[in-house]
Amino acid sequence: MIATAQEFLALMRSTDPVDYERFRNDSAPIEVWRELISRYSLANASIVRNKTAPVEILREIASDPRVLVRAEVAMTRRITEDIQETLARDPNASVRNTLANNSKATDRILELLAEDSEAFVRETARRRITERRAEQSTDATPH
Repeated sequence: MIATAQEFLALMRSTDPVDYERFRNDSAPIEVWRELISRYSLANASIVRNKTAPVEILREIASDPRVLVRAEVAMTRRITEDIQETLARDPNASVRNTLANNSKATDRILELLAEDSEAFVRETARRRITERRAEQSTDATPH
């Protein structure tokens, strides 16, 4: 377990593969995540890469002012539909497109993105909807 914000930052900066594994997989108390967000917001994209960062922390980071950070959240497979909805309405089209490419984007979110103002976002969402329907019809076909 990661005990402090400073420990997380040290793991994040390390080139040691063991440290990298800990950075990606070790959990931390909610207070550590909150301190990182409030005092070390430049680490927000790295927080998203930790597989144990709580959804409530991801929800907060989803409104980070930096496009790169919001896109990192949009890539995360474990974000909830409410976070997806926030990102589906993001002012930056690349964030919305990243979300459309997320394999865990819900059908409702993909339908929303299929009506996006940007053509490339619409096309990505529509392609994902078509792929998902094809997968579902294949799964439903008796063998």
